[in-house]
Amino acid sequence: MPQTDHHVPDDESDLHAGAPPTGGDLPSEPSSGNDTEDAGHLFSFHEDFTLDRMFTAREAELVRRLTAFSRDGAGDAAQSLEIALDDGYHRLGAIALAMESYPALGENTKLADKERSLRSLVDTLERGGGHAIEWSLPTKAILSRTYGIAKVNFWTSLKYVLTSIGSDESRDLLAAIEEAIEEAVYTRLAEELYGSFAASQNTTPELKRVAVEHVIDLWEGRVRFATYQFCPILRSAWRARQRAPRVFGTMMGAQEIFQLLFQDCDERFLEVFTEGDTDEQTVQAFEEFLFDLAFESLEEVRQKMADSKQGVIGPDEVADFLGYSTLRPMLAGAKDLYSSFRRRRVKAQYRTSMGVPGPRRTAESYVLEALLVAEAREAGA
Repeated sequence: MPQTDHHVPDDESDLHAGAPPTGGDLPSEPSSGNDTEDAGHLFSFHEDFTLDRMFTAREAELVRRLTAFSRDGAGDAAQSLEIALDDGYHRLGAIALAMESYPALGENTKLADKERSLRSLVDTLERGGGHAIEWSLPTKAILSRTYGIAKVNFWTSLKYVLTSIGSDESRDLLAAIEEAIEEAVYTRLAEELYGSFAASQNTTPELKRVAVEHVIDLWEGRVRFATYQFCPILRSAWRARQRAPRVFGTMMGAQEIFQLLFQDCDERFLEVFTEGDTDEQTVQAFEEFLFDLAFESLEEVRQKMADSKQGVIGPDEVADFLGYSTLRPMLAGAKDLYSSFRRRRVKAQYRTSMGVPGPRRTAESYVLEALLVAEAREAGA
């Protein structure tokens, strides 16, 4: 029986939605020679277009390694890798070039009698709200979102090719690709979190200003944006959550917290939820993050434990209590983490609109609010 959490609807979209099509000719020609290894020139549209205009420094170095590997290899797999790289260069380059053609976000411009500025952008995002933000975004921001998803698909296509090779060097490259995918997904998560504060009518002006500054920085610098320089507290929690098993036990979360610490989760992330004055909804959001189950499902398990006078419980018993043949597998990668975040966020929005019990926001949102408050205070000091 497939698993679905009780009572509250799931979000049905996934990380691939909105990715550009894979077919079609582009007005560009591949350059020849070994200039990828030298200056990084890959191809020209109307000018030289280099790796540093498409990737972060770490990603550009990985692309160079992959290019050298494809040229040194032999057989169908090496040829497939070379084709996948070449296709990716052209398609990602087309989006990056389009992004560069638009004016800077927040720049003061005028179209007919309409003024455009950072203030007008904030007003437009707020009017659109979280559910209609796509219709409120400037074209450059939409292209930036598309580029982020296309980059994940690019790395994933290279992963498929390398998996079939099986050499020691290909395994090292696979590990690097997994990190690149993780980085791109974390960037998408950061974008959604900052965007939600920028578009919310409940965000104070001080927090909104800081959130807008960050999300504009992300949109403007998508090709070179990396979360290891940004949101390190959230990033450490996301990495730890992927590697920490669910134990359940007494359903108090103590084992899960220990596992997060064991996986090098930044203690400041945990402090947001474990300080003495933490409210009930914040704790509930943290429990959803820890167990990767909806508040409603966790409450049902606790009730059945109380009815059966059961002090501890394991994953198989949790699945049985909820009527599942098995629990949804733990987060196997960054894409699973993104899906978990989206499920929790949609459920929180539903509870808010319906006025039913449970957390109104995600755990990540509570942490980001604490970070924004601290940053706003520092800026105002």
